[in-house]
Amino acid sequence: MKITERMVRFALCMMIALSFYLSYLIWWSPATKTTVVNEVESESQAELNVKEASEIFLPLRLTRIEKETIAETNTESLIKKFQTNIADAQFETAHSKTYDSVDDFIAQTQLDEGVELVYAAAFPIQSYLDTFHVTIPMPDEMKAETGFLRIQIDFNKEKIRFLNRNKLTVLEANVVTGMNEFKHTIKNNAAVWIDVFRDPQYSLYQYYTNEPITLKMYSYISSTRPYTVFRDSFFSNPKNVRSNDGTANLNFYDGTESMTIQQEQQQIDFRSVIRTDSQFDSYAKSYDYIRGLGTNYGSLRLFDQTKNTFDYRIFVEGFPVFSDKAEGKMTVRFSENGQVNQKNIEIKANLNTIQVPIPSDREVTLPASYDVVQNLYAHGAQYDKLEMILIGYGWKNIQDTGVVDLEPNWYIQYDNTWYSYAQLLTHLAESGEKNGF
Repeated sequence: MKITERMVRFALCMMIALSFYLSYLIWWSPATKTTVVNEVESESQAELNVKEASEIFLPLRLTRIEKETIAETNTESLIKKFQTNIADAQFETAHSKTYDSVDDFIAQTQLDEGVELVYAAAFPIQSYLDTFHVTIPMPDEMKAETGFLRIQIDFNKEKIRFLNRNKLTVLEANVVTGMNEFKHTIKNNAAVWIDVFRDPQYSLYQYYTNEPITLKMYSYISSTRPYTVFRDSFFSNPKNVRSNDGTANLNFYDGTESMTIQQEQQQIDFRSVIRTDSQFDSYAKSYDYIRGLGTNYGSLRLFDQTKNTFDYRIFVEGFPVFSDKAEGKMTVRFSENGQVNQKNIEIKANLNTIQVPIPSDREVTLPASYDVVQNLYAHGAQYDKLEMILIGYGWKNIQDTGVVDLEPNWYIQYDNTWYSYAQLLTHLAESGEKNGF
């Protein structure tokens, strides 16, 4: 009997243990697996939301030239496709030359048939090659020294050129393969084109519209992004960030990194100290900070760069957005801090952005850019200060509605500052400038 009782007790214990094990498999293990899967999915979604550098550093617009027939487009899909064509092409070794006179530079860069891609500020050739995965053989010192504002693909001479009109510098390479793809992309596209023309009397680098342009107005529901979006993108270790909200502002800090949010103005000010070396790339470093914003801040792209300051803006239908209160704008600034291999970085941004489009049939007709430029010169604009004119959308908050109207307008880069057409006329009147044309 004793042996039988022991066997029964042992069997009962085994059954109880087996019951606990099965309960674990049924109730606990699936939950754990789900948690792990959710964490992996969350990380994957975060990676998918990261914006590629090739989207953020896309050129502003593309110009198609067929002798006297010239047209421009801001269609992002075509600009992206053309950049892909450049990455897929093969080139001979590039050479660079700096010209002594403007006339010689113009003679070298006159394009009769081909395509131009335009930036508002000089873009380093090394950053461009890395960003768009382009391979053009050239000496390392040429990569380090060359910056450009315009890319040319010359269909007749089968060359690619990188132009810097400020330094009268041309970096040029023969196209070995890819020219047919360039021509096919330009010929077969669904881009929206605007006819333009050249007038050397006013500018050898700018194209103008000769007729008024009618463009759509856009309306969006505005959104205030949570501070966590910026905290997670800007801080090195977001989980370690501490906060102090005992004042009118929110303050976040971790080591040398800090961020202040002015709640009333909806402004963000992030500051940190970063390490640098001889290979430091300010373009790539600024991208490291904003890449994590993904689509949380709209279609953000580099718009302009002056000295050590980078101006990123939201783009709508390929056009930059301007605001008097810096909505939809992000500024990244680098400065020296007195220590070897270190720089200060400051990022200013606004919590407000646009999210949901509202259907609208409203349109605005802009005067021809040629008439705009002539009028600016008549009001005292200096020829050598007027650098670029383009279409942008002005941000206008509709009071107490949460709606933003985006209205097209001409924006002019004048003396390294961007103005709307009306703002520049006011500036010229107040400054009393005399026409230097």
